[in-house]
Amino acid sequence: MRRQTEVRRDTNHFVRRRQIALAAWHGWAESPKGLALLLLSKMAFKTAIAAMLAFVIAQVLHWEYPFYAVIAAIIVMGSTAGSTLTLSMQRLIGTAIGAIVGALIATLFGSNPWSLAGSVFLTIFLSSVWKFNEAAKLSGYISAIVILNYHHSPWLYAWGRALETLLGIGAALLVNKFLFPARVDDELRRCLAETLVNLEQFYQLVMTGGLTGEYDRPTVDTLKLTIISALQKSRELWKEERQGQGGTPREQQVNETWEFLVRRLWEHILTMEHTILARRQDTFWQMLSPYLIQLSQETTIALLDLATAVKTHRTDLSLPNLESSLAQATEQVQHLQRREQTDYSIDELLRFFTFFYTMEEVGRKLQRMAGTLKSG
Repeated sequence: MRRQTEVRRDTNHFVRRRQIALAAWHGWAESPKGLALLLLSKMAFKTAIAAMLAFVIAQVLHWEYPFYAVIAAIIVMGSTAGSTLTLSMQRLIGTAIGAIVGALIATLFGSNPWSLAGSVFLTIFLSSVWKFNEAAKLSGYISAIVILNYHHSPWLYAWGRALETLLGIGAALLVNKFLFPARVDDELRRCLAETLVNLEQFYQLVMTGGLTGEYDRPTVDTLKLTIISALQKSRELWKEERQGQGGTPREQQVNETWEFLVRRLWEHILTMEHTILARRQDTFWQMLSPYLIQLSQETTIALLDLATAVKTHRTDLSLPNLESSLAQATEQVQHLQRREQTDYSIDELLRFFTFFYTMEEVGRKLQRMAGTLKSG
């Protein structure tokens, strides 16, 4: 009996430890850092599998240069099927231009430094003129390979490189479709949520600088680069969404107004930052500090709530506390404006009102974003 009791106690202890470990894992995986690392690991794993698949198929077909297929599979792999297809088209166009021009110049002028320079110049120039900017450098690279490495027939060599590129592209598209497939809408929502979280951090740092005069510039500069990168990525995802590459029903997609509103939030906070960098110990800031702090707190809560809402497809978000804080702060500012202002310098007035009305606009944009969730 004692032995059975000890076994049950050990079993229960093991179960509890396992539950704690699983809860800790889920908590980490749901955190911004954990989610980012998981997404990076999935991307790396998919790329590795696509490269391996391209290499194996090229070996089975006894192709002479399988590494070109591997390179193509690695280069064109994107986070979604749509982004992979876009990169694939650019890769294919660049390969075609580079192979044709390289083979033509090699046929006419052979392999020498002048033909190499002429081929690279012509392929990059033509790609740029024809608006294939992302394929320009690749076309120059392919043409240089053809000029330098062909043996008997530059046209056959160029054709071989094109086939290997097609194999790599096919491997990347196949893997992206069946291994950890990511819908454009889900990826866009994740990107928007991440951007809002970063904007909330930026906003908090700006408010701290405005209220205390202490501003962590190195942290802000790093955060700005992260936000810019996220905005650029979301722009590409919005493009995929509009092209219908996501396969998500229209009513379930993020409202397109968000593309404008998120960028406006970014611009508003940048304006606030510019204002606090020029501020002094202004009286207006001190008199309205309690209302600014309250509005700041509700704004940061709204940013995080919106980040969660867009990621989880929530459509019932309301921000009554933010509305109340906006109303109170605006009322106090209007009351202050009615008072005698001759004791204050014009620079002080401009700094404060620029900051406050921009801060107010941030709150209004967040309310509008919450409203658009209902219409999808």
